[in-house]
Amino acid sequence: MEIPLRIRILLWWKIIFRRKNNQSELVKIGENGQGVATILFLLPAEKEYAQIAGYFVKEDFDNQLRQIHYVVHKNGLRFYPDQLKPNIITFNDKDLNFLGGLVSKSILDRIRSIEYDALVDLNQSLDQTLSLLSLELDIPVKIGFQSPISDKLYTLEIQKSTKGFLEQTYETIERLLGLV
Repeated sequence: MEIPLRIRILLWWKIIFRRKNNQSELVKIGENGQGVATILFLLPAEKEYAQIAGYFVKEDFDNQLRQIHYVVHKNGLRFYPDQLKPNIITFNDKDLNFLGGLVSKSILDRIRSIEYDALVDLNQSLDQTLSLLSLELDIPVKIGFQSPISDKLYTLEIQKSTKGFLEQTYETIERLLGLV
């Protein structure tokens, strides 16, 4: 898999210049833990991935015990259920710099206004500058799909299933977060 040049540049820029915060709060998601209380989902805007992701996040929206927010490009908003829209943070091309990095202070402040326990990146394509947002956020549990750069972005990597269905992968994520 070839990583686009702009993604490589953004990745190295963020790795070199991001602020270091070595203190992170532990979140117990195991047997005696309650799971995570606040979750931020990074949603895909491409139709092929968004339709399945939309079904997945719709099921989790009904969970009254958790505070769940979503970030998606404005072009992908139409693929997600209307009941999610109050919790969706959207951005458009004007909110990105020339390389595609999210630079809108108001959007970044809105995302940072909540201390999330977990970040789940449901983007699967390599050309996702939104995935690099995970480098800027101090969230203890970061889950995303395996890629050549995922070890720099996430604390837990989910291997893409070549044989099975994508729904099984989403069920694994739900179990990891204590949603089921």
